[in-house]
Amino acid sequence: MTVSNERTTRRRKRASVKTKFTQAFKQAPWRNQVQYAGLFLLVLVVILLVASVYLSISGRAAAAGLSAYRLNLDRQDLERQISDRKAQIAQLTSAVVMEERAKAMGFKRIDPSQAIYISVPGYAGRQPVVLAAPPGIDDSHRSLVLPGYRQSLWDWLFQGINRLSESVGGRSQ
Repeated sequence: MTVSNERTTRRRKRASVKTKFTQAFKQAPWRNQVQYAGLFLLVLVVILLVASVYLSISGRAAAAGLSAYRLNLDRQDLERQISDRKAQIAQLTSAVVMEERAKAMGFKRIDPSQAIYISVPGYAGRQPVVLAAPPGIDDSHRSLVLPGYRQSLWDWLFQGINRLSESVGGRSQ
């Protein structure tokens, strides 16, 4: 009986030492609550920072895309003005208009055999003007916005994660 009594007293001592040990390292409930609240606020701040960076980058990308779109519209307007002016020059230098202007200035039509031609050294003559684009080039289907401006931050992030996982996994394309 004394042996069993000794065992129970040892067990009680060990249990009391263990309880005192855990109580010494156990924190007060209010400290746990403060730690959880701090952790929650830290996670919230990180999420807000990531969201603000995402919105900032997305806003800049959208502004740059709109700027590129407006510049493209300006380019098209300038090209139309240039084409209109070239058409006006073509009308003013057409044979019918030039003949009327020459008659108004007092020139008369003569026989080509009676004309005197003078060669001017160094003058190559009038060069032909190419008004149309070469065949096979079509700019109407060209994208107005560069691919870099159409990619969101999430697409970029997941693309980087996919590349990283492919390089770690050992797959090669």
